[in-house]
Formats: sequence, structure tokens, C-alpha cells
Amino acid sequence: MGRDLFLGTYGSTVSALLILLLLLLTVSMSLRLLLTRRKRAYMSLTVSLLLFAIQYIAVIFIGSRPDVNDSGTALHLLQGLQALSFIVLNVGIYQLYNPSKRKVTILSYLGAIMVLLIIGAKYYAATQLFDNPAAADAVAQTNAFLNIWMDIYVYLLIFICFYFITPAIGQTMKYQLALVIVFLTHSSAVLNSYVFDRQSVWLTAAEYYVPVLFFFIIFLFIFERVLELMQAVYHSSITDGLTGLYNRRFFMRRVQQYADMNVPHGVVFADIDNFKRLNDTRGHQYGDETLRRVAAVALEIAEEHGLAGRFGGEEIVLLVEGKPEQIAKAAEQLRERVETETGVTVSVGWAAHRKGVDAEQLTKQADEAMYASKKGGKNRVTGYTKGLPKSDVATKVDRR
Repeated sequence: MGRDLFLGTYGSTVSALLILLLLLLTVSMSLRLLLTRRKRAYMSLTVSLLLFAIQYIAVIFIGSRPDVNDSGTALHLLQGLQALSFIVLNVGIYQLYNPSKRKVTILSYLGAIMVLLIIGAKYYAATQLFDNPAAADAVAQTNAFLNIWMDIYVYLLIFICFYFITPAIGQTMKYQLALVIVFLTHSSAVLNSYVFDRQSVWLTAAEYYVPVLFFFIIFLFIFERVLELMQAVYHSSITDGLTGLYNRRFFMRRVQQYADMNVPHGVVFADIDNFKRLNDTRGHQYGDETLRRVAAVALEIAEEHGLAGRFGGEEIVLLVEGKPEQIAKAAEQLRERVETETGVTVSVGWAAHRKGVDAEQLTKQADEAMYASKKGGKNRVTGYTKGLPKSDVATKVDRR
């Protein structure tokens, strides 16, 4: 009974239901991405998955998979759907990581046309060329000939995808594994039909259930892509596009979190000296590159002490966890390394957190200390103490 259910009469139906469940989950993700991002890749993926779904719904109603020896019209259409779905799916995977190119579009159309030509030839041979009972042998021979070419063509598609698409996308290992599964599934069908006359239980099991693993991998592929996009959106929302440092809003939120948790910490506020003159004499592109070099130094220091952010313009800030002496050490390290490694200097101020001081006040204190460094001759570090001269720009923490 169990063998009949999973490998016999109902085997194709059971496996088709499992695949349809995976397709339902995958289509829902792909369709959601299509509606929100309007990208061709999601259109291609959605169309391909719907074609696969139609194919397996048909399998449930027909009660069997396409076989190389069958000549029925419905089974011809299923064979065509298999190949077309595979082509469109791989085009969609390519488009996930690459811009849509005319060459790719043309090749996909040519691939689809080849499938239609082979299926059309089989249909024509069965219904028009040899449409009388006496020509049954001729129909079988024509089908066998065209089936061989269809099988060769599927192998060719797998090879093309493996060779050309793999280097151009992310999740390479997952994609290669999916193609290997397609290869094994197709090889099982070919061997079972041509060599074992569909009598091999193991090959039948491979035909039915190995594709379940393929569609599970496709589900994981798209799911991981969704996670990548979510991470990219989140990362872009909290970082500065030019330097890669955390943006002002995120930085201030983290400083406030430290204050709320009463964790010993402080803020280091650095401003590149003579940056406006640098932009005016060397150009804004050089100024941007200089800012990136300073940011890279800040990032390396932040790995040991806390996190780094860009406060605005040429202003770099560090959130340093630790006691005042550790904050002062990080500030001096930033000043020294910037002077040594970037060709510019920075004026640095720092302030340690005290009870009752919020993030905005702490950052303003570090800013005032930085302003004292500017007034004192630049390229130096000043720690905040009460009585420092108030900066004309100390209120910039209140800007939006």
C-alpha cells in the first residue's frame, strides 16, 4: 500500500502536491517582491514559478509525468512547460544579480522558440503527419527521435546555465546544487524510459522526489535573496553612503542607549582641519577621498572601542565604551593615525558620560572640546571640562 502511494499509481500525485506546497510559498515571496520593487527579475521568477505550478497541477489531473514514449497532446504540453519554466526561472535568477541585457533576452527567446519547435513537431507528427492507425509505428519512431533531441536540449540548457550564469550571481553553491539536482532528475527519467522501460523503482523514486529538493533549494534561494535585500535596506538606512560610517541618527540613538543602560562611555568628536580649503584647492573629489580615508581609520579604531559615525560634513564621531582614560586614548589614537596615514590632520575633542547627561548633551560637550582644539592651534586633542569656551557652532547637534 505504501509503495503504491509513494511510488506507484499515486506517486506522481503525492510528489506534485509536495512541490505545489513549496511553489505556493515561493510564489508568494516572489509576487510580494514584484509588487513592491517592480524589477524584471521578480517578474521572470513569478512567471516561471506559475508555469511550474500549472505543470504540476496538470500532473495531478493527468495522473502521470511526461514520458519519452508517450505521444498524447497533454503530455507534449507538459514537456514543453518543463523546459520553458526552467529557461524563464534561470533568466530570473540571472536578473536578480545583473541588469537585464538585450543579449540575455534574445537568448531566452531563442531557447523558448527551440522548445516550441520540438513540441510542435511532435504534435504535428502525431495529429497531422501520421494521423491514421496504420502509421502508429511511424508516430512512435518520430516521437522517439524528437524525444532524444529534447533530452539533449535539456542537457544543453543545464550546461549553459552552469557555465554562464554561475559566475554572474550570488549564492553560487546553492545554484550549482540546484542544477546538479536537475541533471540527476533528468538523467533518472532518461534512464528509466530508454533503458529500464519505466520498471526501475529507484529511478522512479528519483523522478518523483528529487525535484522536491530542487524546489526547496529555489525557495531557499529566493528567501535568502529577500534577507539580503532587507539587510541592504536596513544597512543603507543607518549608514552614510560616502564613508560607510553610521549616520547621525543611528549614532545618537546608540549613545542614548548607552546612557540609558548606565554603561561607562564617552564620545570623541573630530573635525578635519582646513577641509574647506582642501576642497577649494584640490577639488571635491579629492575631498571625498580624504574623508573616506579618515573614515577608514575611524572604523578600525571603533572595532576595538565601540562604533564610528559621520556627524555631518567633515565631522567624524566615535562612541567609546570605557573609562575616561580609555576615551582619551582612543581620541589621541584617532588624531595620530589620521595625521600619519591620511595626509591631513584632525582637531579632536572628547567627553566622558556623567550621570544625568543625555546623548545630545554628551555630544555637545565633545563638540565644545573639539572647538577648543581648533582654537588652540588644530591637530590636537582636548578633553571636556566645565569652563571651556562655548563654540559658535556648538549648537550644530540640534540641526536636522
